[in-house]
Amino acid sequence: MRLVVLVAATALVACQSVNGPEQRPGVASAAPTPQTVVRGRATFLERILLAPGATLDVQLIDDASADASGAATATIASARWNDLHGPPYEFALPYDATRVDAKNRYSLRATLRDAGGHLEFATDRRVEVVPGESKVVEFRLVKVTD
Repeated sequence: MRLVVLVAATALVACQSVNGPEQRPGVASAAPTPQTVVRGRATFLERILLAPGATLDVQLIDDASADASGAATATIASARWNDLHGPPYEFALPYDATRVDAKNRYSLRATLRDAGGHLEFATDRRVEVVPGESKVVEFRLVKVTD
């Protein structure tokens, strides 16, 4: 009898979902937001090294929305990386895949600021990106003149 109980208990444990969210009968759960990343590498040609505390800001932009209105809704995702050490600056920008339409065009915008927040480098042209691709997007930042 013990063997039958042990086998039945083992079978029930094996059927349980370990990785999924807890489900309770009669309780609706919110669907998880699909999130993925754009991987990139930003660099600049100048032979300088920014002091510790520099920050890189990267935005994923919906070009159609940006062209139409320039509205904040054009920004799909943005993130900041602090205390950078030197180029190239590698990043992984997470974004909500439900906000991306395969028919639209997307680009990255980036700025690099020194420890005091002064803008030092920025993208000066469109950096095309195809969300969902695994390819690392490489681009150059240009020195901002005062």
